Order: sequence, then C-alpha cells, then structure tokens
Amino acid sequence: MDIQKFKDIISRYFRGQLIDSEYELLINYLQDKNNYNLFEKAKLDWENQPEIDELGYLNLNRLNYHINKQRTISTQRPIIRRLWIKYTSVAAILVFGLLLGSTVTWLISKNKTNAEQLVFETPRGHKSLVKLPDGSEVWLNANSRLVYNSFSSNRRQVELTGEAFFKVARNENAPFIVKTDECEIEVLGTTFNVMAYNDFGHKEITLLSGKVNVHTENAEHVLKPGQAMIMTDHKIQVVDVNPNQATGWVVNKFEFKNITLSELMKRLENWYDVDITLENNTGKEINFTGTFKNEETIWQVLDAIKIYTPISYKKTDLRQIKIIVLNKKTI
Repeated sequence: MDIQKFKDIISRYFRGQLIDSEYELLINYLQDKNNYNLFEKAKLDWENQPEIDELGYLNLNRLNYHINKQRTISTQRPIIRRLWIKYTSVAAILVFGLLLGSTVTWLISKNKTNAEQLVFETPRGHKSLVKLPDGSEVWLNANSRLVYNSFSSNRRQVELTGEAFFKVARNENAPFIVKTDECEIEVLGTTFNVMAYNDFGHKEITLLSGKVNVHTENAEHVLKPGQAMIMTDHKIQVVDVNPNQATGWVVNKFEFKNITLSELMKRLENWYDVDITLENNTGKEINFTGTFKNEETIWQVLDAIKIYTPISYKKTDLRQIKIIVLNKKTI
C-alpha cells in the first residue's frame, strides 16, 4: 500500500466509511511502527477539529452498533481496535480502538426527566460501562443490549439481552428491576451478574452481595450471596457457586468450571469477534475447566484449550475458525 492510499484509508476510517476488506488491510498495515505513529498523528488531528460534522454509520461483521444520540459521552479512550461510530450530536463523541478489549463508558444525564427510552448495544469484541442517573453502574458484556427506561420516584427499570454485571445503588423506595425474556429480577441495592444470552442453552443469575428476588412465570425465588439461579428449558435450579467465575469477564479474566465446550465457543465468538464452527465427532458434549485472560489472542486460548481437551482447530477464513472434537481413533 502506498502512503497516499494509506492516508486515504485513515481519512475514511475516521468518517466511518471503511468496508471490511479495507479495515483488515488497515489492521495489517498498522503492525509497522512507522505506520502506527502516522495513524496516531492523524487520530490526534481529527480529535482536535474545532467542529465535527455528523459522520456515517459503520456496520462491520453483521452487527449494527447503535450509539444512542441522547446525552451520552465517552469517558475513556482505549487502545485502538475497531471504530464503530454513529455521530448524531456533538455530545455523542465515541472513539473505539483496533486492538482487543476496548471499553466505552456512557453517562446518562441526571437532568433527564422525560420518559424517553435509551438503548445501549455492545458489539462482539467489546464491553461497555453504563452509568445510570441513580448512581448505579452496569457493565455490559460483548454482544449485549441494555434498554434504559427513565426512572421514577418509586421504580427503576432496565431490560437486558446478553450479559451484564450490575452494581445497584440502594434505594428502598424505588426497587431496581432487570427484565429479561424469562424473568424479572428485583433488588433494592446489590451487586449481581445476569447471563441471558438467547443461544447459550441456559441463563444464569449470580448474586455477589445483598438480596435478589427473581420473579418467573410461576414462582418467586430469593437468592443469597454466593448463589446462582440457573434456568434451562424453563427448569430452575439454585446452586452454591464461586461468584467470581461469573463476573471475571469484567476484569478480562475468565474462569470456568465444567462449562460445555459449545458454550465456551460461543463466548469466544463474542469476546474475539470471530465465527466458530464446532464439529463434534464423539457425539457427546465435552466440558471444560480452566482459566485464561482476555489479553491473550484467540490462538493462544485455543492452544491452551487443546492441552486439556481433545480438539483440533484451523482457520478457514479471515475471521472464521473450525473446531473439531477428536475421538480416540483420531487422537
């Protein structure tokens, strides 16, 4: 790539106009230190513009990333990984990176009094922190969606698809409600994790501190710290757990005990923004126990899994991986 073409791609990157092939070309080109320094200079010049016009909407890897236009602001500028931008007002300036593990923080204005609904969506490969007007904080995991409905004096409610860690500010006069498609979680002030992905085969609510009331279609369940409620095919089980295993993703540490290989691969898809095809030659679901950090590459993680689990893998396309579970005859 000549220098002029590189500058042109950088310019269109900040306007949100790159297509997938150009984005991957840019990532490869930035492996060179001189190119990376040039990119950083261009980024600084772009951020220092006195006035920023409305920018285009960038859609990568099948996932629309909608940045709400009402009073949201980035309070962190992480390492460069990927740009998912929609500028709809000067108050919604969000810059994402090109390297793994970027985080964006949203602040919802305390002066917001209308009944408008705010939607926050985190794409694969990212996580985000939403700070609510009552002082509560919500960490939103990759490929997750949080809907905020303006709080009233006697009720605080959000809706969740995917996974989130909640640190709820206590208010005995206004219960905090988290709605999923299978239950409502009611608290006054506590910390807990909700895993409600629709394609994981089960959903979990894990309590770290305080008290949680979970309302399902036919019953109400009360959780104590160190307990998790697991919902599988509308069957409910409350078990004692190590809550750190459920919330490690917040600090980029993943600790699993007897997680199914199929669920693990779906989690890797979300965290590393890849597509994984799992072929199981044994015909039996295999469980995995282990710990790793999100600082490692997907290939380092797969190599670690191979040590304890009979699998092989290969890259079939740019962001596509094929996993094969080996039987005894193929090992």
